[in-house]
Amino acid sequence: MKAFLDRIGKWTGLVVVILAAILLEAILALQYKYSRDLMEKEIEKLTLTDLIASALRIDKELTCAEVLLNGQLWRAEDYLSDSKFLEQLLYNLVDDHNDNVIGAAIAFKPEYSPEKGSLYEIYARQWEDTIRIEQIGSPKHDYTKSDFYQSAILGDTTKWSSPYLDAEGAHSVVTTYSLPIFDKGGDPVGFLAVDLDTKWIGEVVNYRHTNPSSFTVVLSESGQFIAGPSDSIASPQLVEKIVTMFNDSTVERGLSNNGRITVFPFYDEEADQKGHVYYARKKSVPYWHMLVVSYDHETFGKLVSMRKRIMWFALLGLAVLGFIIHLFAVNIRRLHATRMNQERIHNELRIAKEIQRQMLPPESGIKRGDIDVSGLVEPAREVGGDLFDFFLRDEKLFFCIGDVSGKGVPAALVMSVVHSSFRSASTHENNPSRIMQTINDTSCQGNESCMFVTLFIGVLDLLTGRLHYCNAGHDVPMLITNDAVSMLPTESNVPIGIFDYYLYTSQEYIIQPMTTLFFYTDGLTEAKNIHRKQQGLPRVTKALEQYRHSIPSVLLEEMKNETFRFVEGAEPSDDLTMLAIRYTPQLDDLVLNESITLGNDVKHVPDLNTFVKSVTDYIGIVPSEARQIKLAVEEAVVNAINYAYPTGSEGKITVEARSNGQRLQFVITDSGIAFDPTEVTQTDITVPAEDRPIGGLGILLVRKVMDSVNYERVNGQNVLTLIKNYQTSEQTTIS
Repeated sequence: MKAFLDRIGKWTGLVVVILAAILLEAILALQYKYSRDLMEKEIEKLTLTDLIASALRIDKELTCAEVLLNGQLWRAEDYLSDSKFLEQLLYNLVDDHNDNVIGAAIAFKPEYSPEKGSLYEIYARQWEDTIRIEQIGSPKHDYTKSDFYQSAILGDTTKWSSPYLDAEGAHSVVTTYSLPIFDKGGDPVGFLAVDLDTKWIGEVVNYRHTNPSSFTVVLSESGQFIAGPSDSIASPQLVEKIVTMFNDSTVERGLSNNGRITVFPFYDEEADQKGHVYYARKKSVPYWHMLVVSYDHETFGKLVSMRKRIMWFALLGLAVLGFIIHLFAVNIRRLHATRMNQERIHNELRIAKEIQRQMLPPESGIKRGDIDVSGLVEPAREVGGDLFDFFLRDEKLFFCIGDVSGKGVPAALVMSVVHSSFRSASTHENNPSRIMQTINDTSCQGNESCMFVTLFIGVLDLLTGRLHYCNAGHDVPMLITNDAVSMLPTESNVPIGIFDYYLYTSQEYIIQPMTTLFFYTDGLTEAKNIHRKQQGLPRVTKALEQYRHSIPSVLLEEMKNETFRFVEGAEPSDDLTMLAIRYTPQLDDLVLNESITLGNDVKHVPDLNTFVKSVTDYIGIVPSEARQIKLAVEEAVVNAINYAYPTGSEGKITVEARSNGQRLQFVITDSGIAFDPTEVTQTDITVPAEDRPIGGLGILLVRKVMDSVNYERVNGQNVLTLIKNYQTSEQTTIS
């Protein structure tokens, strides 16, 4: 009877606690909804204010440009036949007024001035500290196909164009305001226009926001992207997603409480955050759409935090009530919790082991004509603290091997952080010392347990055999040739995770063909047998000499077997990790091997284009692909011309073209100052060409066209290698 009453009391108490919790949650939910509705109204008011202010700032700049052009139109119509006067007029438009006006143009109907050519367009643009004026009308730049030209010839009302990349005139992303030009007879003969760089639009609308992570995007009437935040505020992928959702008619959206703003929700996968997009259309020409993006965790974060605090205080009261019930079954619950905890730990360790295995590169490694890579790890427990990784990027092999101090789950957690940091840093960085520096900065943060990691990072250039590496206290790797086994010359830095801001240094070594690099952790040399004797480096070296002719996968398997034979079944005291890299460069039979040497002056670009065209014609690349290749090579060479040599200095740039019938390789070499254009992975295309950093838009284009872009500094020279796997059309002959 007593047991029965105890059970009755227990279940009654549970029912009371559950009902109280449900009632409390209902009250809090109602309060939260009411408070959120009030906050949404305030946010919509603030957002509308931001949109109006941004629109006014944009209209101010556009109106200045319109007034500027309208004031000069009559001058252009009075002096249509005076090219010198027209050039001076364009010069004044660019030089004396709006800072955002980066170019001005006047263009005429075809054959209007036969002596100037069929297509005649004078363009003035800012160029460094001067203003360059040139005739850019040509079949390649047929301005008669532009919307603003068609409007001018028809005598239509003037308008602002949608932003576009002006590759021939402004060399930047611009929006154009144009006016039709009429002759004395009142017939339209062309147009007068000014170009505004769109960079300022993104700066104006993102000058200030209520929330730190909020940003504004500007779209054209048709939904085309005009301007947005810098990459440091929002990634291009997120901005593209917002634009896509705006143009997707299936996305659910609704009007704000004041009816002046439209809103729809979105989800940012990168930040794992929800948010809302508020947008409205400008009320004046041009009728652009302006979108303000806000994250819910910033908009409603304080409200959510307050709700949680109230909930915790309420739960504290419920806990007191529940504690009475807890006393009736404490022993049973403890026993059950212990059993469940043991099962959970077992499952978590099993899952952790599988996750750790999946973090490593595939067991098959990398096997291709010029490289053979294999790795192996044998943890001493369910999970371990050893790591290795490798991957290919831009004809370079990036790899690392490391050993975390300690064992088990703590070491595994540190291992996962280091592995992720290596992957993240090396996706956009080629210098191993800087990669190591980034990993060290990450590892030192919050490292209260003072765990450290010995780590070796290497970057092997597969085209030259040049190995750049940085060693942070790790075991010295072995060089295995057909004749001997030796140590790689290595200077050690301190392990990572010990000192903040430690300056890591890297080294360089030329790897000869048919050489194997062997890396290992101390679990190999310090493996102990049943007599507590260590295997030692001499025994490891002797085994490497015995198997030095083996391929990496076989070499690692044999070294593992040698270790197992030595320990004689003793329980492993440390994780065993090995990595083998065999460098086997292949010499292709070339069907083409040509070169050209240019001076560091853009006037030689036509010669370069002729050379590239002769190369692509000779090996029969399809025309559409050949044009892309020519543009990519031109961008790379112009980068070298502009940045390799200081202003006023002279130098040479050599371009070598090689092909084996399937792969085309351009090697661009100069003796100028060191610069690596491949280090720039993102660029703001709204920045004028002369203001962009080295490798800006140019390297972005080159990466898009070419299959591989590889940079090396060799013997005081910049060597940029572009590789394209191509398809051929009919073979042509270079005469």
